[in-house]
Amino acid sequence: MLIGTFGGAVSGRIDGTRPGLGLRHPQHDRPLRQHRSRKITTLRLPEFGAPGADLQQEYADALARGITDAAPQTCGWIVDLRDNTGGNMYPMLSGIAPLLPNGPAMSFRPRTGSAVDVMVHDNGAGMGGEAEIKIDATTKITDQPVAVLFNDMTASSREAVATAFRGLPNAASFGTPTAGYTSANSVHRLPDGAVLVLTGAVYVDRAGVDLAEQPMPPDHPTTAEEAPTAALAWLRERGCAAA
Repeated sequence: MLIGTFGGAVSGRIDGTRPGLGLRHPQHDRPLRQHRSRKITTLRLPEFGAPGADLQQEYADALARGITDAAPQTCGWIVDLRDNTGGNMYPMLSGIAPLLPNGPAMSFRPRTGSAVDVMVHDNGAGMGGEAEIKIDATTKITDQPVAVLFNDMTASSREAVATAFRGLPNAASFGTPTAGYTSANSVHRLPDGAVLVLTGAVYVDRAGVDLAEQPMPPDHPTTAEEAPTAALAWLRERGCAAA
């Protein structure tokens, strides 16, 4: 359903003969990598399109289990969103929910009408009172520092994940500005097989800042390649040093 007027950065018509975006299966591109010597866990979140419910659930479960398993040996986290061009945000938001406090993480604001909150729960994230994709309820890990990495290829729903960490006292971002596709879109299939994508709302962060379909700047600007090094230094400053 289109929840507002349209005409944003990702609005447009996709020809029906154009190949679809590829999907990286969670088993082939694992979302978890741990730097055990530094007690720092890096969560690499590969792009994820709009596959069936089983793959969405598998992605969210793999990410949430990885966080839970790594938590006892971890004092700081890196969430790597670089080179992630979008797709379905809910497998990622539900999977990353153990690192986010319960309550509103961001909202969608249409041109007219009320904003709709995206809520984090013990068992995932979604709009309204329940998670869109449910994970096993886990203990929250919201007292440890989280460094978020992004670049100009971090787009659309992946910018939603970055938005969910904006304004948290234990989080900071590193890299280059994102792509600026911070909007909610509806997809309409036309009779000739083409797909029409319409923008209906923009992202608003937890502090009420309208991201206005502009690139999201990092808290600590670096090159995309230098972002991990800067994030590790920031984590060390917060007491998460090499063992």
